[in-house]
Amino acid sequence: MIKTTSLADNSVADTVESGPFTQLTQEELITLVVKQQTDLSRKDAKIVELEEYIDNLLVRVIEEKPTILQALNSAKPV
Repeated sequence: MIKTTSLADNSVADTVESGPFTQLTQEELITLVVKQQTDLSRKDAKIVELEEYIDNLLVRVIEEKPTILQALNSAKPV
């Protein structure tokens, strides 16, 4: 059990003791962390894929119809 000496520390201690992961075993926590890492890796890969798509799309626009970009640039207020 966590002992606290002040009111501010007590509220932090209560949060620690009643948090969403306090009832999980170490094995369950490890499984959860591994799952989170896998999800994060998948999202990172998707971000890279989308960045490459946008880059390729921009190159196509520059090659085939650069006036689209010029029109957008001239429409911006200074």
